[in-house]
Amino acid sequence: MFLKKLLFSLVIGLFSLLYAMEDFNHTRDINSSDISQKIIFLYIDSDSCEFCRTLDEMLNLPKPAELLEKYFIIKRELLNDDLELPKGLPLPYGTPTVYFLNNKEEAIIEPMRGEKTEEELLYFLNEAIRENQKTIIKKEKKPKNIWQKLFDK
Repeated sequence: MFLKKLLFSLVIGLFSLLYAMEDFNHTRDINSSDISQKIIFLYIDSDSCEFCRTLDEMLNLPKPAELLEKYFIIKRELLNDDLELPKGLPLPYGTPTVYFLNNKEEAIIEPMRGEKTEEELLYFLNEAIRENQKTIIKKEKKPKNIWQKLFDK
């Protein structure tokens, strides 16, 4: 009887340990703030653009600033004859224009054009974050379940 209880306790302990390790590894992968997973916020600006200055103020508000710090790499370019956009991006219609790009410099959502309210800016930022996370999750391998860990080598 004692051996059965001991064996049962060991098996339960082993399953608990495997389950805890699976959750820990999966959580660590998702929460890593790897630079390659950040979104490129390509901001096309102009010196004479009053709407660009308004957008600059919006970007410094608490909520947008927090999202930009956590999820984005900001690159700023002036709209002029020397402007070189990553391959496949449409030319800006004017300024400000913001492109949301992945680490391969591919657009993940439509560009944000013109002056926006804080609510509209937050919508674009959150949409870019959501789309970027979808592609990151697709790239990650699905963690093995407990049974695969036990029986696969």
